[in-house]
Amino acid sequence: MYKHITLPELKKFFKLPPSFRVDACIVYGSYDEAKYKKEFLSLLKGKKVVIDELKDDFINKILSVKVGNKRIWFIVEYGGARLSEFVHFASMLGSKVNILTGSCGGLKKGLDEFAIVIPSYSYSTESSCHMYLRDKKDNRFYPDKKLSEEVINLLKDKQKVVSGPIITCQAMMGETWEDIQKWSKAGFYGVEMEASTVFSVSEHFKVPSTAILRVADNLIEKEIVRSESYKKKKDKFDEIKDDILRTALDIALEK
Repeated sequence: MYKHITLPELKKFFKLPPSFRVDACIVYGSYDEAKYKKEFLSLLKGKKVVIDELKDDFINKILSVKVGNKRIWFIVEYGGARLSEFVHFASMLGSKVNILTGSCGGLKKGLDEFAIVIPSYSYSTESSCHMYLRDKKDNRFYPDKKLSEEVINLLKDKQKVVSGPIITCQAMMGETWEDIQKWSKAGFYGVEMEASTVFSVSEHFKVPSTAILRVADNLIEKEIVRSESYKKKKDKFDEIKDDILRTALDIALEK
């Protein structure tokens, strides 16, 4: 059905010109679309930028930016359902790299509270992952190793960077303290909502992908977003977030 839509059909469906292509796709895992689009655009000051007018009501939530001769799609999404479709479209339209940015809840005891986690894989049972990688026998979904190493090399002199497994759970309000303890004991560094979706769709299309995630609420220490300890870290979090987005943008412009 929909998976068999051809590229010319896709362009016609979304009112895109025949020559339209996407060079890179950057995702920010969040509900606050306006905030992160504004912050992404602020990183482009001083560059020659043209913002595309996407006429279709479904994809016009995507910030489509032409920077020089490169078109980047910046997508702010919370969870994986619609995200799987947006990454699918970007990949069909020629994206050479798909990068997830954002945050995760800390699960690993002793992990630096300001660490950036580059996942070695994401464990997930979400349907989008297995719809795209139907022959997969387990629930581990992998980023591109070479791309992840490139990210680590760009960030390691600026921030504390670690690599390890994470878990993707798209039902945050269903998480229990028992879940957090079990995931921590299993060796996961963090939990978030989008990584396995980005990895699986990208792998299906043979597009290199990775994720760059700062540790946000430290769940294994019973810290949540509304905690006073979380609020006190806001300035440092903002600095880390900017470094994450700049790194993703630098890579996107190079591909």
